[in-house]
Amino acid sequence: MERVFQSRWFHLALVSTLALAVLAVYSNTFNASFHFDDGPHIRDNYTIRDMGNAMEILRGQRGVTMLTFALNYAFGDLDVAGYHAVNISIHIINGVMAYFLLFWTLRRVSEDELWSKKIAAYSALLFAVHPVQTQAVTYIVQRMESLASLFYLAALLVFIKAAEASTTVKRVVLYSCVVLVYIVGFNSKEIAITLPAILLLYDFYFLSDREVKTVAARWPLYAVLLVLLGYFAVSTVVPLGGFGDVSEESSGMVAAAAAAAGAAGQTGPGGVAPSAGFAVSGISPAEYLMTQMNVLVYYICLLLVPVNQNLDYDFPVSRGLFEVPQVNEGTVLNIPLLPPVVSLVLLLAIIGAAVYLFVRSRRGAGPTAGLPAAQAAVVSFFIFWFFIILSPTSSFIPIVDVIFEHRLYLASLGFFVVFAIAVDWVFRYIGTRG
Repeated sequence: MERVFQSRWFHLALVSTLALAVLAVYSNTFNASFHFDDGPHIRDNYTIRDMGNAMEILRGQRGVTMLTFALNYAFGDLDVAGYHAVNISIHIINGVMAYFLLFWTLRRVSEDELWSKKIAAYSALLFAVHPVQTQAVTYIVQRMESLASLFYLAALLVFIKAAEASTTVKRVVLYSCVVLVYIVGFNSKEIAITLPAILLLYDFYFLSDREVKTVAARWPLYAVLLVLLGYFAVSTVVPLGGFGDVSEESSGMVAAAAAAAGAAGQTGPGGVAPSAGFAVSGISPAEYLMTQMNVLVYYICLLLVPVNQNLDYDFPVSRGLFEVPQVNEGTVLNIPLLPPVVSLVLLLAIIGAAVYLFVRSRRGAGPTAGLPAAQAAVVSFFIFWFFIILSPTSSFIPIVDVIFEHRLYLASLGFFVVFAIAVDWVFRYIGTRG
């Protein structure tokens, strides 16, 4: 097995294996029909049926993704096979980029190239074939999620190369590409808005040796990204009321509440009750935040044990911090839901562990025997990765659908890295004891 990782052809072999694994896993999905939001966004959307509308499409919400649907229609009409082929291709590309992002990162913190390849390969393969990715890959309209993630990962890879550039001109060109990719990613789906935070954190952890002065030297890039973030928030996120993700079934809930919302003057564009934002009917910001505490714990459990997956969860809303949420009859969940305060303690413990690992890694000492400081830093960073990427949809800004598996798509990479390092540590520990 060691010889496989030491082979000069390992990267190519890994990419080929990953692609074949994804094709095998999703080989039975090419004929899966349109569902839920696929209807209004693709099947019944006559705007995308004419490429002459390309500029109009690009100017709309999530215009980059919508343009890819227009291209799909131009080449294959409403044949779902073409749409699934593109979705699967995007997922393969994301898996490959995830591998190289992890390999480059781990090589920065470890002299053990073999270990870096192992962790990067196992994490990327988990990301590629884990069942929780099913929704983001097979639910055609959620190309929005995977495509935004593609640009997210691409921006990180370009950023790393820019930091390593030997000339000022090359750095400027590459940093400009980061900005461009950020714009394209956000216009694929708004979840890309968190990219500046991840870039800054990655810079501090891995590129600048945790020297604030070195990070500050890249202030022109961060200034541009911050301006863009502000513009995106003011021009897109605020008018939309947040980061909405409403299915047709969920839209029924919105329609049922439209009269009450309208009476209160809480209507969105066209008089439709909002699907995201503080004007959402039926759940307050405080209730949404408490619900998200349970949702985040449920996400983690789903990544550990991916059973009872669902496209449209009937997830109970939490009405009190110390109250057990009422689960509707017939609802099947992986774990019994506890009062949000219990989930809050668990989440704070995980975040606290990330802070602890970071502090110990700065001191140059691993937190436990067998886990070097550099590895502790990697675990710390990817814990923050998980929470930062989920923050747009798991905050106090209400969204009608409190949980969706596709929201885990890119965030899950952080979990897989931590999981791979933890499993490797356990086996190394057992090996030393044996």
